[in-house]
Amino acid sequence: MSGTFVRKPALMSSALALLVAAAATWRLTEGTLGALALVVGGTVVVAVGSALQTRRETALRWVVVAAGVLVSLVGVALGSSGSGEPGALVRTVPALLGVLLVGLALAPVRGDGSRGLLKVGAALLFLTVLVTGLLEPDELRPLLVGTVATVLVYDLGEQAINVGEQLGRAAETKSLEATHAVGSVGVGVATVFLGGEVATLGSGGLSLSALALVVVAVLLLAAALHE
Repeated sequence: MSGTFVRKPALMSSALALLVAAAATWRLTEGTLGALALVVGGTVVVAVGSALQTRRETALRWVVVAAGVLVSLVGVALGSSGSGEPGALVRTVPALLGVLLVGLALAPVRGDGSRGLLKVGAALLFLTVLVTGLLEPDELRPLLVGTVATVLVYDLGEQAINVGEQLGRAAETKSLEATHAVGSVGVGVATVFLGGEVATLGSGGLSLSALALVVVAVLLLAAALHE
């Protein structure tokens, strides 16, 4: 271990959590790529501003953070305006806000990461999954993928905050984070595969049963990842 001890969420797990959140949003809300890019780009700018905090560059830090938040909010507004139908709107806005909150949780302007913002961000992503399930009840696999992605976002975000709290950002933690990420993604892939196989055993008409399966998958996957 070397360098100054800085209690910030670990970079690798934070980046993976944000990437998974963005990928899930793109998968569940088609046609929002430009808006999503603005939201993600804005959170990256916020992360840069947050890093400046440790060097006591106060004025510049707040300018950069404000610019990042503004860019992200423009992305949310763009996604909202581009949603022509109510169904698209109730999926797009929560998902984009979820990505933004996950980014702000893992690129904190103050403190060492926000589990509260992370939970709210993951909950908004899961709300998008549930709305997608209600609007497209026959499409099970996107629901499974979205559900698993939501749990992975929360799990990777928690890992980033935990590592940052215990070891600091300057510590060499890439191997630790990579091992955790590979294990979590492996459990997630297995869940999607098994969920898809179970669905094929039915006789169709998966409207309510698909949604129930998604909820059960969330509970099982969350329990598995926290063991």
